[in-house]
Amino acid sequence: MPTPGGGGSYSLEKFKLYETQSWFYLVARDSEKRHWRILKIDRTEPAELNIVEDPVVYTKHECAGSLQRVAEGNKATGGLHLVTKAYGIVGFIKFRESHYMLLVSKRRQIGSLCGHAVYAIDENQLLTVPHPTVQTEVAASKTELRYRKLLSSVDLTKDFYFSYTYNLMHTLQRNALEAGEGADSNIPYDNMFVWNAFLTLGIRRRLGNTRWTVALVHGHFEQAKLSIYGHVFSLTLIARRSRHFAGTRYLKRGVNDKGRVANDVETEQIVIDETKPGLMSSVVQNRGSIPLFWSQEASRLSPKPDIVLQRYDPVYLATKLHFEDLSRRYGDPIIILNLIKASTVEKRPREMMLRREFATAVGYLNQILPEERRLKFIHWDFHKFAKSKSANVLAVLGAVATEALDLTGFYYSGRPWKEKKKFQRPSLYTGGSETASSSDTVNYDRGRTLQSGVLRTNCIDCLDRTNVAQYAYGLAALGRQLHSVGITNVPRVDPDSTIAAALMDMYQNMGDALALQYGGSAAHNTVFPERHGRWKATTQSQEFLKSIKRYYSNTYTDGEKQDAMNLFLGYFQPQEGKPALWDLDSDYYLHVAGCGEELFEDFVLKPSPKVEASSSKTTISKLSTSNDESTRLKLTSFDKIMQVTSGLLKVVCTQSDSDPKGTCTAPDAAEVQLKSPNWLFGQRKHEEPPAVVASEPLQKEKQSEVSTEDDWVGLVMPSEQDVSDRQELNSLSFFV
Repeated sequence: MPTPGGGGSYSLEKFKLYETQSWFYLVARDSEKRHWRILKIDRTEPAELNIVEDPVVYTKHECAGSLQRVAEGNKATGGLHLVTKAYGIVGFIKFRESHYMLLVSKRRQIGSLCGHAVYAIDENQLLTVPHPTVQTEVAASKTELRYRKLLSSVDLTKDFYFSYTYNLMHTLQRNALEAGEGADSNIPYDNMFVWNAFLTLGIRRRLGNTRWTVALVHGHFEQAKLSIYGHVFSLTLIARRSRHFAGTRYLKRGVNDKGRVANDVETEQIVIDETKPGLMSSVVQNRGSIPLFWSQEASRLSPKPDIVLQRYDPVYLATKLHFEDLSRRYGDPIIILNLIKASTVEKRPREMMLRREFATAVGYLNQILPEERRLKFIHWDFHKFAKSKSANVLAVLGAVATEALDLTGFYYSGRPWKEKKKFQRPSLYTGGSETASSSDTVNYDRGRTLQSGVLRTNCIDCLDRTNVAQYAYGLAALGRQLHSVGITNVPRVDPDSTIAAALMDMYQNMGDALALQYGGSAAHNTVFPERHGRWKATTQSQEFLKSIKRYYSNTYTDGEKQDAMNLFLGYFQPQEGKPALWDLDSDYYLHVAGCGEELFEDFVLKPSPKVEASSSKTTISKLSTSNDESTRLKLTSFDKIMQVTSGLLKVVCTQSDSDPKGTCTAPDAAEVQLKSPNWLFGQRKHEEPPAVVASEPLQKEKQSEVSTEDDWVGLVMPSEQDVSDRQELNSLSFFV
C-alpha cells in the first residue's frame, strides 16, 4: 500500500517528465529506489503557476499503476506521453505571460565529499509550462522570445555544480558544526552562494521542501586523488561566487549601499584522508572588489579606462557593512591583503587613488572598532616587486600566508574516539561503509581546531594578482593540513615539490574559470608559467592574446552578459507597462532594492574564535551515501592503489628532487623579506603598540620572534608621510 508522507530524509535524484493536455507529471525517485514521488504541474493557466505534490510515497510498482490510470483517463485528449528524463529542477521563471520550467537533463559526477557525490551539468532544458492551446499571442511576441534567449545565454554547463545530499554552499567546518546540532534537512537556498535561489522560490514556498530542486553553486570545483608514499588523500578546491552584486568586470565594481562587493568569491581548500575515514581539514579565504564606491567605464578607445571614485562616503558606511558581513561569515580577525599599485609607480593616478582611499577607510574604521575586532591591513605593490630581477613573489606571499594562518587557524576534524552510547548514529565521516558497535558512537572532535577569521585578498579586478596570492596561501595551508591529518611529519610543503605543482595547476584552473566569468578571458599569469619553466616569449604572446580577448569581451559583450545575469538571479522581473531590461540606463538600483536582496536574508554562522579542542562532542550524520566505492579509497597497498585507480591517482611528494631535506623556503626568500622597501606596515608607531595574538586553537610557540612594532598585521594604515619616513629607514624588515 502507498504510504502518505514517508518518514525520514531522502533526496530525489532521477526524474521522468510526462505530459497530458492539462498537466505535467514529474515522477522522481531516490538513489536507492525506495521512495517514488509524483509532482503535478497545471498547464491550463497561461499566467499562473500551480504545483501540487502528491503526498503519497509510492513503490515502483505502485507508481507505474498510478501513471497507467492517468493515461487511461486522458485517452480522449491524447493520453500520457514521456517528455524527457531529468536529474532535478533548476527552477521556474515567468517573463511577460507564460511560466517556464528549467530542468537538468544531463549530469556528470566531478567529485565527492565525505561520500556525497558532486555533479556538474552537461545539458539543461527549458520547457514552457502552459499548453499551446491556452497561450495568447504574448507568448510568441518578440519581447518574450528575446527574454527567453537571454535566459538561455546563461550557460549552466560551465562552472555550475550541485549535490543532492551535501550543502556545497557551506564550508566543511560549518557543515560539520551544524550536523552535530541536528540542522534542518532542507537545503538552505537563501544562502548567498546559491545562484538559483530566485528561480526556486515559487516551488519551495508552495511545497515547503527542497527535495525536487537542486541548489546550484557557481564558481569552480576541482578534485584530485593524490598519494604520498602510498598514503591516499583527496585534495579539493572549491570557489563559490556570490550572487549579490554579481556581474561583469566594468559593470560591477566596488561596493553597493548594502555592503555587497563585486566579484565576491569564497575559496575553500579541503584535504580528506581516504585511508582513515573521518580525518579531514579545510581552510577558507576570500577575494572581493575594493569596498569603496568606484567605477570604470568600458571604452573602445582605451583598454585601461580611468578609475573614478563615484561617491563621497565620509563615515564609510558601506565599507563598514561589508566588513561586518565578513566578520559574521568568518569570525575575527579580518586580514586584508591589498595588491594594487602604489603612488610611486603610476605616472597617471589610477590605482593609487583607490589605495589611498582604502587605507583611509580602514584607518577610520579601526578607530571605532573594538580592539579585538580591528582590521589587519597590509598593502604590497605586486607589480613593482614582480618586475625586480631577483624577485620571488611566492616567497614573500608565502610569508604573509604563514602569518595569516597563525592568526585565523584552519579547520581540522580531530581524531576519532569511541563514546559508549545506548543508541548509535551513523557518521558522515565513515561514508556509510564503516560503523561502530551497537553500543558505541564514533566522534571526531578530539584535537579538533576551528578557523576563525579570514584572509581577504584583492587587486583591481581580483583576478590575476589575487589568484597568485591565493595559491601562496593555499600552499602554506596545505602543509599544515597534511600534517594535521597525519600524512606528513612536518607542516610545510616544498614550493618545488610535485604536490606544490599539482596544487598550482588547480589554482591556475580556478583563476582561469573566475577570470572568464568576470573578466571575459583566462587569467593573466606570468608567475605560474615561470614556475613551470615555460619560455618567456611564449608566455608574453599568450598574455597579449588574453588582453585582446578581455578587451573585446568588456567592450562588446559584457552588457548582454549582465542582462542575462540580472534576469537569472531575479534582480530584474519583467512587468507590463514598464521598460524592458535592455532599455534600462543602469542596473545599479536593481542590486540595491531588487528582489534579489529583499527576498533572501542570509543566515550566517559565526564560528567561535576560541574553541577548546575537547570541549564538545560532535557526531555528524549523513542523509545518504554514494554507492561508488571508488570515491572512498581505503587501501594501504601502493600497488593495489595503482591497480584500482587506473591512472586516476597521482603520486606526489612534499619535497623537491633537489632538496632532500625538505626545505620549504626558496633560496632568496629571506633576502626578499629583508629588502622590500615597498612593504607598508599596517600599524602606526605608538609608545606601547598593541601585540597581535593568534587565535587560541592554533596558537603555538614560534621558533623565531617577530617584531611587534614592525608587524605587517597592524591595526591602522599609516599616512603617506609615515610611509615615506619608513621607507627611508634601512633597518625596516619583514622579520627581525
